[in-house]
Amino acid sequence: MQKGEGVNLYLQRLQDTRDELAAVGSTPHPTSMVRITLNGVSDEWQVFVQSILGREKLPSWEEMWVTLQQEEFRRHLVKVNLNGSNGSGTKTKEEEENTTLALKGQWKPKRKKDILKVKCFRCGKMGHFASQCALKQKDKDEKHDTRVAVVKKTRKSMP
Repeated sequence: MQKGEGVNLYLQRLQDTRDELAAVGSTPHPTSMVRITLNGVSDEWQVFVQSILGREKLPSWEEMWVTLQQEEFRRHLVKVNLNGSNGSGTKTKEEEENTTLALKGQWKPKRKKDILKVKCFRCGKMGHFASQCALKQKDKDEKHDTRVAVVKKTRKSMP
């Protein structure tokens, strides 16, 4: 794959070459086609290539075609989402790290916690964080009432 060449064009060139070989009676084995495909990608795809080669069983030619298209699409989305995504045109340190990981194929988006599985440290009940606990608000209200009562008592005792 030439630098800047899209996956579809690269795969189409390989497909055409395979068809030409088949026309003269020399059809390459599907596994050979997968290996040729992986050997021909540019250096920026090496992490992806290693992940494919690390599998127990290599994908078929058709699966390889789909996998490469999906990876190219994923890379495009990651670049679009991480390039200046904070709106200011500059990236935060976290965004820079995410970009680096994405280009290596190691980026994973943060997952939101299922609120039903969260246990409050204040009251011990499930379904909310301590910062959102109703018990905290009740404690706060009681402290406020106590301060008001002390102030009122102090004013009455003064001459």
